[in-house]
Amino acid sequence: RVICYAQFLTKNEFKVISNLLSVCIFKLLIGVIMNQLNGIFRFSKLLFFLSFLLTPFFVFSSHNTSRYFPFLEKPEDYVSRGKKTNITPSLFLTTASTAYRKGGGNTGIPELWGDYDLKDIIFALKQVDDPYIDPTFLEKGTRDWVGKSIKFNVGGKVTSRGLSVGYKQNLHFCGLSLGAFVPFAHVKTTSRFTFINNDSEDISINNLKTGEQHQVDRIRSRVHNDLGILGSDWSKTGFGDLDLFLNWGKNWDHTLLIRNIDLNLRVGALCPTGMKMDIDCSTSVPFTNNGHWGAYFDAVLDLELKQDLRFGVMLGFMDLFKKTMYRRISVYKEPVIFSPLKADVSVNPGMTFKVSPYLEFQNLRDGLNLQGRFTYLRHSADSWKDMRSEKTVKSYLDQTVDSLRDLQDYPNYATSEDIEKNKEHKEYISRWSSYYLTFELTYDSKEAFNNWWLQPTFYFIYDYPASGGGIAKTHQLTLGVGLHF
Repeated sequence: RVICYAQFLTKNEFKVISNLLSVCIFKLLIGVIMNQLNGIFRFSKLLFFLSFLLTPFFVFSSHNTSRYFPFLEKPEDYVSRGKKTNITPSLFLTTASTAYRKGGGNTGIPELWGDYDLKDIIFALKQVDDPYIDPTFLEKGTRDWVGKSIKFNVGGKVTSRGLSVGYKQNLHFCGLSLGAFVPFAHVKTTSRFTFINNDSEDISINNLKTGEQHQVDRIRSRVHNDLGILGSDWSKTGFGDLDLFLNWGKNWDHTLLIRNIDLNLRVGALCPTGMKMDIDCSTSVPFTNNGHWGAYFDAVLDLELKQDLRFGVMLGFMDLFKKTMYRRISVYKEPVIFSPLKADVSVNPGMTFKVSPYLEFQNLRDGLNLQGRFTYLRHSADSWKDMRSEKTVKSYLDQTVDSLRDLQDYPNYATSEDIEKNKEHKEYISRWSSYYLTFELTYDSKEAFNNWWLQPTFYFIYDYPASGGGIAKTHQLTLGVGLHF
């Protein structure tokens, strides 16, 4: 009966009806999956209803300001010329075991928040928990270490594996298309602490024997217990942020001695559905934007210079909105993730700029394409504001020379200039930049003249962290397939 009715439809009408049917089928499929997840993860009915409504717009396009996970956008997702509605499931895997230090060199991933010195953390604890017994007094023969610099290297590892399902709806009207993206992943982090034996300002802490180094580590463990930090391992499973967008594309054929010119503009919104940091676990990381709403604008210029050779460039700006959240905030010099002070903090993330030129060689063999891409990301400084009305314990944002001299065992040479430099340093390390090289291998069954159902396009992507400052050295592998109808 459907075939008989289809004979009386125009081509455009048939496309509209087929798109609606495909959306309904896909919604039912996602509904079944989410219903099963509802039983496994005990999702609320409201979350199930929202996920059901949003599934028609899933597409592989991602934006985040995480310094731990790249999730770089694919230029071909922007160019919609002649493309059909498609579903894009993909698997991804990321791993990072070190980071690029802000200012040059390598560092541990937790050290992106600042260097670890027990002296600074114990000082902060004395400010917050008055009176506070320094754990150094609890170890035999360590009284000379009180108030001395005791530094540790803090290494770590961040891994994730997950699934993303994309759905792109071509509206067939004025070059417009709608879409969204949200990944689902399992994230795991670990950390390790190594005492630096010859880097203290005081000779009594240098060249410690093995037994004394064990004492230092026991002091560190007691300090972490007093901070309320729950271990050095963390894992969580959940969604990333939902990315909704509207895309406009325009094509010029054989213009300016170029076979094809495609200009694509995109505006999007970021909804905070992703996993956030756990303030009681120092190794936890946000999966995407750590609870901030955001917006972005992208532009992609794609040029088909000659047959089977394409060059393009992607430009983008992204801004996350200010949000007040309950977080740890540094009392003075200690890294924020190891601070004992918890408060409502207004965080205004800096803007992120992106530029990504690429070159693609098509049909190396029938349907086999190779793309090389360079991506530069730059995130400007975040701005923090202590929102407490009663600031009995001052944070680093409000410290004064007098408040820093309140404790007898803290060096009394802190000046107003030192306080300002500390603020500037914490703002400085919130900035970051990254340089990624991306290699993408694609097999297009349609270009290979294979009459396969749904015209699948298979792709394999490797994102390599070539350089950067203030970011984890995250390697990412993605394997996916695009199904067209």
